[in-house]
Amino acid sequence: MKKIVVKILIIGAGQIGSRHLQGALTNRNKLFITVVDPSLSALRLSRKRAKEIKFGNPKTTVTYTKKIPKNKTFEVCIVSTNADKRAKVTIDLLGSCNLSYLVFEKVVFQKKKDFEIISKILKKKDINAWVNCPRRMFNIYKEIRKKIDLNLPVNMEVTGSSWGMACNAIHFIDLFSYFINDSNFIIAEKNFSKNIFESKRGKNFYEISGSMKGINGKHSILISCEESKKNSLYIKIKNGNIENTVDENKKIWIKNTNGLIKSKKINIPYQSDMTGKLIDNLINKRCRLVSYENSSKNHIPLLKTIKSHLSKILKKKLNECPIT
Repeated sequence: MKKIVVKILIIGAGQIGSRHLQGALTNRNKLFITVVDPSLSALRLSRKRAKEIKFGNPKTTVTYTKKIPKNKTFEVCIVSTNADKRAKVTIDLLGSCNLSYLVFEKVVFQKKKDFEIISKILKKKDINAWVNCPRRMFNIYKEIRKKIDLNLPVNMEVTGSSWGMACNAIHFIDLFSYFINDSNFIIAEKNFSKNIFESKRGKNFYEISGSMKGINGKHSILISCEESKKNSLYIKIKNGNIENTVDENKKIWIKNTNGLIKSKKINIPYQSDMTGKLIDNLINKRCRLVSYENSSKNHIPLLKTIKSHLSKILKKKLNECPIT
């Protein structure tokens, strides 16, 4: 593949943004990367993590700044701010820069209205946008999907403890949508715990535990998370006579076909392993992430359900869903 020069903008230099930066730095094209964050501590974190990486191209450069550049053009932009700031940041970004491809971190926004506003701007400016629910890019899930028979029900279960249900459920709803090739679903049942707690991602963000069930015709997804000091995460996919179970923490895949059980170790990539490949996919117009429009269909019922629960527990009306 011929190497080219690509301008990259990463907005949000904290935990996730710095990992995107690490991944970008492994790309073999010559990149001009601009990292933006109003927080000096976040910029320092990204600088530190950048030094841990061997550059894929020695001519790649990184610029760190507190403000979004004005009147600049970028091929790829990744917005990895917290969800409560993302809509405003995106509006400012689209009003001041020219972009070819835009990738949002999840949870994308906290309000349904923001999805609608940003959607109109993206269409007007003819910008392609995706949401970073990267399990679609994992080899294990691509392999499982190849064997799914959509003439039969797909019943997916996500279980475990302390895996961040509020902020991470969207990943598994997206994976379910990927398996059934349809982003429409409704939340048919919910049984959340009355105990809520502040998210480790920052003040004014909350985490929940309990369970909820989503359905799409004959297909279903059950998501549950228990409170525990130990973290665990299991994804089970039942389809016909095949049951696949992925233990993401231990990186084990167990396949049960008519009682014949096989297991093997698998690779669960980190974000820093994927962003370099993502950039290649974007500039070659073959991105495997979920589109912004389809992810909106997943986000909106989820945000509505969690916001309703948090409103009851906090005993106040919420204008947005305080998760990120």
